[in-house]
Amino acid sequence: MKKILTLISFALAGFSVSAQDCELPSSDVLNTGANMTVMLLPNVISSLEASSADAYLVALTVDGSIVGSTNVGSSFQTTIAVWGDDASTTDVVDGALASEVITFQMVDGSSLFDVVLPSIVSYTTNGMVVQATPAVVTEVNCSVSEDVLGCVDPTANNYATSATADDGSCTYGTAIEYQLSAGWNMVGYTGTADNNGIVDQMDAALGNAAGTANTFQVIKNVSGQFWSDAFAQINTFNQGQGYMMYVNGATTTVNFQQTSGYISGIEYALSTGWNMVAFTGDVDAEDNIVSAMDAALGNSAGTANTFQVIKNVSGQFWSDAFAQINTFNPGQAYMMYVIGSPTTVNFQQ
Repeated sequence: MKKILTLISFALAGFSVSAQDCELPSSDVLNTGANMTVMLLPNVISSLEASSADAYLVALTVDGSIVGSTNVGSSFQTTIAVWGDDASTTDVVDGALASEVITFQMVDGSSLFDVVLPSIVSYTTNGMVVQATPAVVTEVNCSVSEDVLGCVDPTANNYATSATADDGSCTYGTAIEYQLSAGWNMVGYTGTADNNGIVDQMDAALGNAAGTANTFQVIKNVSGQFWSDAFAQINTFNQGQGYMMYVNGATTTVNFQQTSGYISGIEYALSTGWNMVAFTGDVDAEDNIVSAMDAALGNSAGTANTFQVIKNVSGQFWSDAFAQINTFNPGQAYMMYVIGSPTTVNFQQ
C-alpha cells in the first residue's frame, strides 16, 4: 500500500498541488521571526539530481507542517531557513518546537521525493547544521491511493460514493408500501426530503394510477392545514410526518419509495403536545411500539417517559398503563402526544 503524505500548511503557507494521488507541499512558508539555518553544500545538492530548475526542498515538522523551503534545482550550494514557533503567539503553534526533529522532501516538477540528509536536524533557534555529504533520495510512489473504507454497493441505503473498499457496513431496506382504504387513512410520508409537491409525489406513489385529484377529497397535516384539488393551504409533504387522507375512490396502495428506492435515515422533530408521525421502518424493522420507539428517540428518555398516548387512525391506542395496539405498521402514521420536552424520532438510526 502506498505512502500518502498529507501536509498541513500554516495559515499563510499558500496552497498545494496534486501529483497523481499525492499532495505536493507548497514552497511558501510563514516567517515566524525565529529560525535555524541548514547549510546544503555541493555534495548534497548534486545528490538530489533535480531535473527541474524550479525544484525545491521543504522542511517538515513531525505533524507534516511546512517550516522551510529553498530552491535546489538551480543552486550549487544553498541554505534553508527552518522557522521555529513564534513565542508571541502562545495559543498557536506556527513553527518547529525546540529539539523537534525536522524531515525533508523535494518537489521536482510533478514528482515528490523523501530526502534524508546526512546529519539529523533538531530545531534550535539561531542554530546551524552543515550538511556536507550526499543525501539519500527516495521517490514517493503516488500511483495507487489508499483504500477509503465504506459501502461500495450503489443499491445500498448508505452507499458512499467516495469509498473504494467495502467495510461490510452496507444496509438495505424494502420500499414501504401502504394499503389505503376508502374513507380516512393516516399515512406517513416516507419519500425524499426535497420533494416536488403533494400532487407530483402522490401521483407517482399511487398504485391505481388515477391521480391525486381523483383519489383524495382532502389531505391534512396535524395542524389541520389541508390540500384539496379545489383549494390548498399546504403543497408539500414533510419527511417523516403523517397526514390524514380521505380516499374518495376504491382502495389502492401508496408507495413514496417506488421510484427512489428505500430511503434511510429519516429523522422527524417531535414537539410537545400532539404530533402525527410516520413509522418509517420497513417490513424487516423492529415494529414493537416500545422497543422501536425506545431505539428511535433522540432524548434517550424512553417511550413511557416521552408519550402519554400513541393512537392509530381507528383510535386504538398504546399507553404505558394500558395498550390496545403494540406494533407499528410500516408506512402508517400515528397520533402521538408528547408529554416531555421536544425531541427527535428516527426509526432507522
